[in-house]
Amino acid sequence: MAEGDTIRRLAHRLNEALGGSEVVARTPGRRPPEGRPVSDLDGATLLGAESRGKHLLIRFEGGLVLHSHLGMRGAWHIYRSGERWRLPASKAWIALAGGSVEAVNFNGSSMRIVREVELGRDLRLARLGPDILDPDRTDAELAGSLRGAEAGTELGDALLNQTLIAGVGNIFKSEGCFGAQADPWRRVDELDDDELEAVVSATRRLMEGAVRTGRSPQRIYRRAGRPCPRCRSKLRSRGQGDDARTTYWCPRCQGAGPRAARRSAARQG
Repeated sequence: MAEGDTIRRLAHRLNEALGGSEVVARTPGRRPPEGRPVSDLDGATLLGAESRGKHLLIRFEGGLVLHSHLGMRGAWHIYRSGERWRLPASKAWIALAGGSVEAVNFNGSSMRIVREVELGRDLRLARLGPDILDPDRTDAELAGSLRGAEAGTELGDALLNQTLIAGVGNIFKSEGCFGAQADPWRRVDELDDDELEAVVSATRRLMEGAVRTGRSPQRIYRRAGRPCPRCRSKLRSRGQGDDARTTYWCPRCQGAGPRAARRSAARQG
C-alpha cells in the first residue's frame, strides 16, 4: 500500500506538472469516479494537490476536489503528451491533461469528485490523526497522539492506526521501530514519552528522506532470516494486529518479540 511519503511526493509532482493549468479531464476506463461527473473538471484550473496521510486531494477552481486513495494496487503516472501509457487504458480511472503533460490514475481503492464543503463532512478524513509529515507538528505532539491508543495496543499496531497518526504504513512501521531500537511488540502504555518520541522521530526522518529520494528504506523490511545490519543477529517477521500485517524486527537490537511481550503483559496484568 502507498504510504504517506509516496502520496506527499505525488502531490509535489502533480503541482509541478499541472499546478495552475487548465485541464482536459476524461475517464478512459470502465468505471468513472464516484460523486460528480468528470465533465465538471473538464476545462477547470488545477489549483493544487496535497497529501493528507495516505489520501490525495487535488483542488480545482470552483470549489471542486478530486479525492483519491490508492489502496494496495493504485498508482498515478505522469506522462508527456502522446507518450505511451505503461498500463492499459481499461485500468485508468481518470486522466488529467494540461500543457504538455498528462496525469493518469490507475486502479486504486477509491476516487470521487466532490465540492469542498462535502469534503469537510467526510468521516474518513475527519477521523485522521495528525499527518506525520506535517512540518507544523512536533515529535512530542505526534507521540502524544500515539499515547491515545487503546490500553494494551502494541506499538507496531498503533503506528498503523491512521486515527492516531496518519501516513505510516507497514514499511515505515518496521523501519522506524528499528531505527529507534524500539520493540514493536511492546505495549504503548509501557513506553515512556522519550521512547515514543524517539520512534516518531526515527519514522519521520525516514519518511522525509523517502519523499526527497523516492526510495523507501529496506534495512529490515522483507529481510526476515537475513543478518541484522546492526548486530548480525537473524531478523524475524510475524503478523501483528487484527489484520496480521507483517512486522519485521531484530530480537537482539529491539526486543525478544511477541512471546516476551505476552509474558510481560501477563506479569503486569
